[in-house]
Amino acid sequence: AQFRERDVGQSWIVREIRARDLFVTRSKTPYEVAFRSPAGEELEVIQIHIAVDQFLAALKEVHGSNADKAEVIDFFGQDAPLADFCFACAALLDAKTAGKSKCIADLARLLAAYLAERYTTITSRPSEARGGLPIWQLRKVEDYVAARLADQIAVEQLAELVELSPFHFFHVFKETTGMSPLQFVTRERITRAQQLIRETSRSLIEIALDVGYTTPSHFAQVFRRVVGVTPTEFRNAL
Repeated sequence: AQFRERDVGQSWIVREIRARDLFVTRSKTPYEVAFRSPAGEELEVIQIHIAVDQFLAALKEVHGSNADKAEVIDFFGQDAPLADFCFACAALLDAKTAGKSKCIADLARLLAAYLAERYTTITSRPSEARGGLPIWQLRKVEDYVAARLADQIAVEQLAELVELSPFHFFHVFKETTGMSPLQFVTRERITRAQQLIRETSRSLIEIALDVGYTTPSHFAQVFRRVVGVTPTEFRNAL
Protein backbone atom coordinates (compact mmCIF):
# COMPACT_ATOMS: atom_id res chain seq x y z
CA ALA A 1 0.00 0.00 0.00
CA GLN A 2 0.99 3.64 -0.36
CA PHE A 3 0.90 6.57 2.03
CA ARG A 4 1.00 10.06 0.54
CA GLU A 5 1.52 13.34 2.38
CA ARG A 6 2.12 16.95 1.45
CA ASP A 7 1.93 20.49 2.72
CA VAL A 8 -1.15 22.18 1.31
CA GLY A 9 -0.58 23.01 -2.36
CA GLN A 10 2.79 21.22 -2.57
CA SER A 11 3.86 18.00 -4.30
CA TRP A 12 2.99 14.62 -2.77
CA ILE A 13 5.64 12.64 -0.89
CA VAL A 14 4.92 8.92 -1.44
CA ARG A 15 5.95 6.09 0.90
CA GLU A 16 5.40 2.36 0.59
CA ILE A 17 3.86 1.04 3.81
CA ARG A 18 3.44 -2.37 5.43
CA ALA A 19 1.20 -3.81 8.11
CA ARG A 20 1.82 -2.15 11.51
CA ASP A 21 3.84 0.72 10.04
CA LEU A 22 3.48 3.86 12.12
CA PHE A 23 3.71 7.60 11.66
CA VAL A 24 4.31 9.97 14.57
CA THR A 25 4.05 13.63 13.68
CA ARG A 26 3.05 17.02 14.98
CA SER A 27 2.86 19.60 12.22
CA LYS A 28 2.53 23.32 12.89
CA THR A 29 0.96 23.77 9.47
CA PRO A 30 -2.09 22.01 7.97
CA TYR A 31 -1.16 19.23 5.59
CA GLU A 32 -2.90 16.58 3.55
CA VAL A 33 -2.58 12.80 3.63
CA ALA A 34 -3.97 10.03 1.44
CA PHE A 35 -3.78 6.25 1.45
CA ARG A 36 -3.89 3.96 -1.58
CA SER A 37 -4.35 0.19 -1.33
CA PRO A 38 -3.63 -2.35 -4.08
CA ALA A 39 -6.55 -3.00 -6.41
CA GLY A 40 -9.16 -5.23 -4.80
CA GLU A 41 -7.65 -5.00 -1.32
CA GLU A 42 -8.90 -3.12 1.73
CA LEU A 43 -6.68 -0.93 3.87
CA GLU A 44 -7.48 -0.32 7.53
CA VAL A 45 -5.93 2.76 9.12
CA ILE A 46 -5.95 3.79 12.78
CA GLN A 47 -5.50 7.49 13.52
CA ILE A 48 -5.00 8.60 17.11
CA HIS A 49 -4.91 12.28 18.03
CA ILE A 50 -3.60 13.19 21.47
CA ALA A 51 -5.31 16.17 23.11
CA VAL A 52 -2.99 19.14 23.51
CA ASP A 53 -3.57 19.49 27.26
CA GLN A 54 -2.91 15.80 27.82
CA PHE A 55 0.29 15.85 25.80
CA LEU A 56 1.54 19.00 27.53
CA ALA A 57 0.98 17.27 30.88
CA ALA A 58 2.99 14.28 29.66
CA LEU A 59 5.81 16.58 28.52
CA LYS A 60 5.96 18.12 31.99
CA GLU A 61 6.15 14.67 33.57
CA VAL A 62 8.98 13.62 31.26
CA HIS A 63 10.96 16.84 30.86
CA GLY A 64 10.03 18.86 33.95
CA SER A 65 11.06 22.51 33.67
CA ASN A 66 12.33 21.90 30.13
CA ALA A 67 8.88 20.93 28.84
CA ASP A 68 8.52 24.22 26.96
CA LYS A 69 11.64 23.34 24.95
CA ALA A 70 10.38 19.91 23.86
CA GLU A 71 9.86 19.16 20.17
CA VAL A 72 8.22 16.10 18.62
CA ILE A 73 10.51 13.87 16.55
CA ASP A 74 8.77 12.81 13.33
CA PHE A 75 8.89 9.04 12.93
CA PHE A 76 7.97 6.50 10.25
CA GLY A 77 8.56 2.80 10.75
CA GLN A 78 7.85 -0.03 13.17
CA ASP A 79 7.41 0.27 16.93
CA ALA A 80 5.82 -2.84 18.43
CA PRO A 81 4.76 -1.35 21.81
CA LEU A 82 3.25 1.71 20.14
CA ALA A 83 1.41 -0.45 17.61
CA ASP A 84 -0.02 -2.50 20.49
CA PHE A 85 -1.16 0.74 22.17
CA CYS A 86 -2.94 1.79 18.97
CA PHE A 87 -4.68 -1.56 18.50
CA ALA A 88 -5.74 -1.58 22.17
CA CYS A 89 -7.25 1.90 21.81
CA ALA A 90 -9.14 0.85 18.67
CA ALA A 91 -10.42 -2.33 20.31
CA LEU A 92 -11.66 -0.44 23.37
CA LEU A 93 -13.42 2.17 21.25
CA ASP A 94 -15.19 -0.56 19.27
CA ALA A 95 -16.15 -2.62 22.32
CA LYS A 96 -19.61 -2.23 23.82
CA THR A 97 -18.38 -2.50 27.39
CA ALA A 98 -19.80 -0.65 30.39
CA GLY A 99 -17.33 1.69 32.05
CA LYS A 100 -14.88 1.64 29.16
CA SER A 101 -14.42 5.43 29.26
CA LYS A 102 -12.06 5.23 32.25
CA CYS A 103 -10.02 2.50 30.56
CA ILE A 104 -9.71 4.61 27.41
CA ALA A 105 -8.68 7.67 29.44
CA ASP A 106 -6.03 5.65 31.30
CA LEU A 107 -4.71 4.19 28.06
CA ALA A 108 -4.58 7.65 26.46
CA ARG A 109 -2.48 8.93 29.38
CA LEU A 110 -0.09 6.00 28.99
CA LEU A 111 0.11 6.62 25.25
CA ALA A 112 0.86 10.33 25.77
CA ALA A 113 3.59 9.44 28.28
CA TYR A 114 5.12 6.90 25.90
CA LEU A 115 5.17 9.39 23.03
CA ALA A 116 6.65 12.12 25.22
CA GLU A 117 9.37 9.77 26.47
CA ARG A 118 10.30 8.20 23.15
CA TYR A 119 9.44 10.74 20.47
CA THR A 120 10.39 14.14 21.87
CA THR A 121 13.69 15.90 22.30
CA ILE A 122 14.81 19.09 24.02
CA THR A 123 15.76 22.05 21.82
CA SER A 124 18.06 24.89 22.80
CA ARG A 125 15.29 27.40 23.43
CA PRO A 126 11.54 27.52 24.06
CA SER A 127 9.19 27.41 21.10
CA GLU A 128 7.91 30.91 21.95
CA ALA A 129 11.39 32.33 21.32
CA ARG A 130 11.56 30.98 17.77
CA GLY A 131 8.78 33.22 16.50
CA GLY A 132 5.27 32.30 15.51
CA LEU A 133 2.51 30.96 17.73
CA PRO A 134 3.33 28.48 20.50
CA ILE A 135 1.73 25.11 19.82
CA TRP A 136 -0.86 25.48 22.59
CA GLN A 137 -2.08 28.77 21.11
CA LEU A 138 -2.23 27.33 17.60
CA ARG A 139 -4.25 24.34 18.81
CA LYS A 140 -6.58 26.68 20.70
CA VAL A 141 -7.26 28.57 17.47
CA GLU A 142 -7.71 25.32 15.52
CA ASP A 143 -10.21 23.96 18.05
CA TYR A 144 -12.13 27.25 18.10
CA VAL A 145 -12.40 27.35 14.32
CA ALA A 146 -13.36 23.66 14.06
CA ALA A 147 -16.25 24.18 16.50
CA ARG A 148 -17.60 27.27 14.70
CA LEU A 149 -17.32 26.61 10.98
CA ALA A 150 -20.99 27.48 10.48
CA ASP A 151 -20.47 30.92 12.06
CA GLN A 152 -18.78 34.10 10.94
CA ILE A 153 -15.19 34.05 12.23
CA ALA A 154 -13.24 37.30 12.40
CA VAL A 155 -9.51 37.80 12.91
CA GLU A 156 -10.36 39.92 15.94
CA GLN A 157 -12.08 36.95 17.60
CA LEU A 158 -9.10 34.67 17.05
CA ALA A 159 -6.66 37.31 18.26
CA GLU A 160 -8.68 37.84 21.43
CA LEU A 161 -8.69 34.08 22.01
CA VAL A 162 -4.89 34.03 22.36
CA GLU A 163 -4.66 37.52 23.92
CA LEU A 164 -2.85 39.21 21.03
CA SER A 165 -3.62 42.32 19.00
CA PRO A 166 -5.24 41.56 15.63
CA PHE A 167 -2.20 42.97 13.80
CA HIS A 168 0.33 40.91 15.76
CA PHE A 169 -1.85 37.79 15.60
CA PHE A 170 -2.19 38.04 11.82
CA HIS A 171 1.58 38.12 11.34
CA VAL A 172 2.56 35.41 13.83
CA PHE A 173 -0.22 33.14 12.59
CA LYS A 174 0.98 33.48 9.01
CA GLU A 175 4.57 32.90 10.12
CA THR A 176 3.51 29.70 11.87
CA THR A 177 1.13 28.22 9.30
CA GLY A 178 2.13 29.81 6.02
CA MET A 179 -1.46 31.05 5.63
CA SER A 180 -3.41 34.09 6.71
CA PRO A 181 -6.15 33.45 9.30
CA LEU A 182 -8.78 33.88 6.56
CA GLN A 183 -7.03 31.37 4.30
CA PHE A 184 -6.84 28.93 7.20
CA VAL A 185 -10.56 29.28 8.01
CA THR A 186 -11.40 28.77 4.34
CA ARG A 187 -9.21 25.68 4.18
CA GLU A 188 -10.90 24.24 7.30
CA ARG A 189 -14.38 24.94 5.90
CA ILE A 190 -13.63 23.23 2.59
CA THR A 191 -11.86 20.30 4.26
CA ARG A 192 -14.95 19.72 6.43
CA ALA A 193 -17.18 20.06 3.37
CA GLN A 194 -15.15 17.40 1.55
CA GLN A 195 -15.53 15.09 4.55
CA LEU A 196 -19.30 15.61 4.69
CA ILE A 197 -19.66 15.03 0.95
CA ARG A 198 -17.67 11.80 1.19
CA GLU A 199 -19.28 10.42 4.33
CA THR A 200 -22.93 11.56 4.14
CA SER A 201 -25.74 11.79 1.61
CA ARG A 202 -26.80 15.25 2.77
CA SER A 203 -27.59 17.88 0.16
CA LEU A 204 -24.87 20.28 -0.92
CA ILE A 205 -27.01 23.19 0.30
CA GLU A 206 -27.09 21.71 3.82
CA ILE A 207 -23.36 21.08 3.74
CA ALA A 208 -22.71 24.63 2.55
CA LEU A 209 -24.67 26.02 5.50
CA ASP A 210 -22.86 23.71 7.92
CA VAL A 211 -19.49 25.10 6.88
CA GLY A 212 -20.44 28.76 6.84
CA TYR A 213 -21.64 29.51 3.29
CA THR A 214 -25.13 30.97 3.02
CA THR A 215 -25.42 30.70 -0.77
CA PRO A 216 -24.71 27.63 -2.94
CA SER A 217 -23.00 29.77 -5.58
CA HIS A 218 -20.47 31.21 -3.12
CA PHE A 219 -19.82 27.75 -1.68
CA ALA A 220 -19.27 26.28 -5.16
CA GLN A 221 -16.97 29.14 -6.14
CA VAL A 222 -14.73 28.78 -3.08
CA PHE A 223 -14.80 24.97 -3.21
CA ARG A 224 -13.66 24.99 -6.83
CA ARG A 225 -10.89 27.49 -6.10
CA VAL A 226 -9.51 25.30 -3.30
CA VAL A 227 -10.18 21.77 -4.60
CA GLY A 228 -10.10 22.33 -8.35
CA VAL A 229 -13.61 20.98 -9.02
CA THR A 230 -17.12 21.97 -7.98
CA PRO A 231 -18.86 20.22 -5.05
CA THR A 232 -21.12 18.40 -7.53
CA GLU A 233 -18.15 17.19 -9.57
CA PHE A 234 -16.39 16.13 -6.38
CA ARG A 235 -19.39 14.06 -5.26
CA ASN A 236 -19.90 12.50 -8.70
CA ALA A 237 -16.27 11.36 -8.77
CA LEU A 238 -16.60 9.36 -5.53
